[in-house]
Amino acid sequence: MQRPEIKYPRRTERRRRTRAAILKAAGDHFRKDGYATTTMQAIADSADVHVTTLFLHFKTKADLALSLVQNRIDALRQRAFDARGSTGFFSFFRAEALNRAKTLSEEKDPELTFWNALQTDPDLAFASTTFDADQTDIFARFVAEEFELDRESDYRPDLVAGLLLSATDLAYRKWLNSGRRSDPVEDISGALDTAEPAAQQMLSLDA
Repeated sequence: MQRPEIKYPRRTERRRRTRAAILKAAGDHFRKDGYATTTMQAIADSADVHVTTLFLHFKTKADLALSLVQNRIDALRQRAFDARGSTGFFSFFRAEALNRAKTLSEEKDPELTFWNALQTDPDLAFASTTFDADQTDIFARFVAEEFELDRESDYRPDLVAGLLLSATDLAYRKWLNSGRRSDPVEDISGALDTAEPAAQQMLSLDA
């Protein structure tokens, strides 16, 4: 006779809360102190857990980073899903890009932010690749559905997503490298003003 499965809902909930506290602490430290200088001990202290408990949830700081990336991707995927049918792709993309620009511009030192570290820290190469690929996939899916295109045989959804992402990233990098002398929201908006007509033209062509 098979024994009934034993479940521990309180233990599972406690584990979920601990993991959430660790991720929040890590995100706060990465944002304020920078990814490279943040230690696992500092994260554990802020999350009010022993460092050995932290390592039970995340083996390395890079694992923590990957989980933060996945949380961001999951949130973007949900927003994109909710927007389909009520908001056009180009409006949705612009709102996402400008909101991110506004958030990053308000950071005390954008060069320390976790999202900047994704592009520059070798330790985050896998997380960065995952973030870029998933982000492109979400936007390309949105394009394919709105314009009724088959991504298996038509490259345009992925090309459009890649073009707009490249435009926003280029504008943000130029702003960062210039010493933040301009308004990143205006810079990214200007980049999209240039890139969007090219993307729309691409979608108007026959595959």
